[in-house]
Amino acid sequence: MVSPVKPRITYDDAKTRPIEDNRSAKARVPSGAFTQMSQSQINQIKETFTMLDNDRDGIVSAGDLEQMLTYLGQYPSSDTINDMMARMPSPLQFPSYLTAMSSILCQFSSKEELVTAFSAFDDDDSGQADSQELRDALIEAGVSAADIDKCFKPYIKFSLGKDRLLYKDLVDGLIV
Repeated sequence: MVSPVKPRITYDDAKTRPIEDNRSAKARVPSGAFTQMSQSQINQIKETFTMLDNDRDGIVSAGDLEQMLTYLGQYPSSDTINDMMARMPSPLQFPSYLTAMSSILCQFSSKEELVTAFSAFDDDDSGQADSQELRDALIEAGVSAADIDKCFKPYIKFSLGKDRLLYKDLVDGLIV
């Protein structure tokens, strides 16, 4: 059976080298990434899909996306909506949404990797890091102070004469 999918590359007959086919500019999403996710994570992705699908037709359309963003206080232009939709498979039904979202989520660090990274700022293996030292390092890496403060605020505890970040609690809050 012949596949109806257009090839992503073609060959230049004169030089027999691959040339990128710009007609298929949408990125292909690797399938199977969702198999590495927990049932809880899949359920959360299903919940976000359901929230996006305002008209409950099983497809997230540009109108659904615009309505959700407007509800969240964003007022995107038509170009912005079209650009966002162009980045996702079409039609955007749950299976393709799950595959796309899981491939994005798989690029994030695991819980263990995050705890290990934060533990570099934990001098006594207490599960707490000097929040100012960590904040300074993140600002130096380009993260805004406002974003750091918003993210850290619920996980700060005053201990040993300074603010300490309960980083294991933060990681637990980030990863379900």
